[in-house]
Amino acid sequence: MLLDVSKAFLNPGTAFPFEAKVQLPPQDVMGETVSWDEALLQGTYTVVQDEVHLKGTLHGMAHAACALCLGQADVPLRLPFSEVFRKNAGSPEDESFPYEGKAVSLDQMVLTLMMLSLPMRFVCKADCKGTQELQAWQKDISKSSCQDGPPTQRPFEALQHLLKKDEEV
Repeated sequence: MLLDVSKAFLNPGTAFPFEAKVQLPPQDVMGETVSWDEALLQGTYTVVQDEVHLKGTLHGMAHAACALCLGQADVPLRLPFSEVFRKNAGSPEDESFPYEGKAVSLDQMVLTLMMLSLPMRFVCKADCKGTQELQAWQKDISKSSCQDGPPTQRPFEALQHLLKKDEEV
């Protein structure tokens, strides 16, 4: 999606409001497919010395499989952003996005913001118990934990009294 910012080039330093919708393709995130609803961007754009500054809020929804029960998990995203677009951007050290002409492409910015805000794992609800296999596996793990075994040995605990004797010196 291209955002026309030509008005800002005619009036540098003036903030212009914008609203845009961006549809992202599904992404493979560590072997899991994450799909997106259409993202809505609302904010302002300003041109300052050949840089286009976008500031606003990104609203979206990410969908993936629940890590516990494999059901549908939905994560609403509401992200404030403040990004810079430069003509000669593109080096790995440069944290700005490139633009050409009098329009900026919002796709890469939206994808970057949404990917960086994803949770470590998707869960369909806070109290999801998971599948029966997962519950059985968790019970097996708790039965074989070290808590049931002999107490932990601390070989240097016997030297503790030496530290107390040295305090008088």
